Amino acid sequence: MQKRKVVALVMALATAFGPMPAAHASGAVAGATEITQLLNNAELVTQVAQQAQQLATQLQQYQTMLTNLQNIPNQIWGPIQQDLVALQNVVKQGQALSFAASNVVQQFENTYEGFKQAPKFVTAYKNWSKTSMDSIKGSLAAANLQANQFATEEGTLSALRSMSQSSVGQLQALQVGSQIAVEQAGQMQKLRGLIMAQMQAQSAYMAGNQQEKDNRKAAEEGFFVKTNPGGKPYKTF
Repeated sequence: MQKRKVVALVMALATAFGPMPAAHASGAVAGATEITQLLNNAELVTQVAQQAQQLATQLQQYQTMLTNLQNIPNQIWGPIQQDLVALQNVVKQGQALSFAASNVVQQFENTYEGFKQAPKFVTAYKNWSKTSMDSIKGSLAAANLQANQFATEEGTLSALRSMSQSSVGQLQALQVGSQIAVEQAGQMQKLRGLIMAQMQAQSAYMAGNQQEKDNRKAAEEGFFVKTNPGGKPYKTF
């Protein structure tokens, strides 16, 4: 029975399996707009990482409280449930931002076919997503939990309310939640670094393209300009 109760937490923390909607990726266009989109995504990743770290700190504090009190009062368990649901959203946001950044690099490649690093970044985002979700699975497996039930927020909250009846259930919920929050905070920092590397690569490629165009234009203009004996340039037609 206790195991079934604890399973509720699993879905609060691991409902992001599979592709996530890329809300931040929609509407992106090639070139500078795509780079701006990446910068926006990097800022969002930073915010999500901070939120994950805050949740980790709060859940760890609750663990200490539970150890001291042996049981968490109902008025405190309510905010704990809110933190666990917020952690679920953190996981979802991380997956969505990874998917969005991957879409941006693919769009960029479609516009600039010479951008050879695109497969590298697409693969890197896939690896990040897998690593992130595997870490969540690992935390759950350590507590003999599964992640294929209670996929809705309503079901999650209902099960968490049942877990609140036992100090053992409360402790298991807090332990798994804090582990995943800490791991997610670290993973979001890695995602930010990946996005920044992608942005730098695309910026450098665009700068190189522009320099090549400028050089070609200068060469064309030089071809049509000669200097007369008086030292003044004149154009020939």
